[in-house]
Amino acid sequence: MFPCLKNKKILYLNDRHEEKDTQNEDRRKLYDKRILSLLDKSDLAVFGGEIDSFLWDYYKTLGLAKIKQENIFYVDNYLDYPSLTKALLANGLIIEQIKKKKPQLLLPYIESKDTQILSKKLNTSLLRRAQITEQVNNKSNYRQIIEKLGFPVIAFSKVSSLKEARKSFGFLRKQGFKRIVLKKERSVAGFGVFVIKTERDLEKQIRENFFQEKSFLLEGFVENVETSPNVQYWVGPKEIRLIVVSDQLLAKDQISHTNNVFPAKVKDQSEIWRKIEKLSLSLGNYLQSENCYGLIGIDYLITKDKKIYSTEANVRLNASTFAALIAKKLFIRTDNIYWKTFTLKGYSLSFEKLFHYLKHLFINQKGGFGVFPIDVGILDLMGEGQFMSIGSSLKQVDEFAKEAVKVYEDLSKRKMQ
Repeated sequence: MFPCLKNKKILYLNDRHEEKDTQNEDRRKLYDKRILSLLDKSDLAVFGGEIDSFLWDYYKTLGLAKIKQENIFYVDNYLDYPSLTKALLANGLIIEQIKKKKPQLLLPYIESKDTQILSKKLNTSLLRRAQITEQVNNKSNYRQIIEKLGFPVIAFSKVSSLKEARKSFGFLRKQGFKRIVLKKERSVAGFGVFVIKTERDLEKQIRENFFQEKSFLLEGFVENVETSPNVQYWVGPKEIRLIVVSDQLLAKDQISHTNNVFPAKVKDQSEIWRKIEKLSLSLGNYLQSENCYGLIGIDYLITKDKKIYSTEANVRLNASTFAALIAKKLFIRTDNIYWKTFTLKGYSLSFEKLFHYLKHLFINQKGGFGVFPIDVGILDLMGEGQFMSIGSSLKQVDEFAKEAVKVYEDLSKRKMQ
């Protein structure tokens, strides 16, 4: 999957629910098979439920998902546990079966205490310690790290009580911020992030969503954001390699991440890009010094008056990692293509049936344009699938995605009638 890990026998465990603040998410939303199309012959993988055979056959026609059937391990009782990793740890039989395959490296969605325990049980290595992953992914720690590295930092306060929060709220308002962002120290996809305008809002959110938090952040809300690029690097012991730069699409709340678009606008702004690259590499060098290797995604905000801020780093696989690597598998060159991720929600049906309705849109050969299924693991259960649209222009990419959404919505309406 990652060229820099060539010649290593890798066990992939794409377990999103090892990330913090996902405890209230429906456990069926595992998203474990986002890695499937990227897996090679020598790879091993752990999944919750069985692979859709029609999907696997489709991937194979494009020369993808080359993993051998005997190298896939299913933990079918994962819904009885808080995460797929915990379910695997409780299954000694599967652990012994994996050990016989002698994987050299465990590559999880995120390094955690559980994955460290698992790596010891399997006699494999990890690219980084859970401790450093936790440190950099922690929002207040991250701000302290990047401030020392010379990053511009948005005014913020770390607080541990309503009294401290009120004081911080007043201070930020006096700084000129019309809105304040209330953040958990650790969260994913905007789950633990709330934008507030009044002290009453502050009290309500803390009472309802932060009563179990030992500490949390208040930060000024940056207005007039032009773009929000996500920059991903592979950090190795001797190199730092750029993987992808894409623009994040945000929901109406201007906080929650929805999808990504490639290429990022910032790549056409040479002066801004030079600054972002310099900041990103300084963080990469810091991680190298801490023996923290692997993928890292850095989220930035660029305002209309060209100010640059970093809101967080994700020391783990990122949501757009999969789309970026899929594009590199499908195309010899990716500097002349465009892609966008999108989600279909509503009508529960099998991927085979969806393919029947959207056959004219799905990519049918390597280097071809159209729609590609990233993960349809819960399409038949919950009516949700993750896709990407790839084209020769943003206009074409949008047209593919819009047509797929329209056909899917028409199917949903027909079912409701």
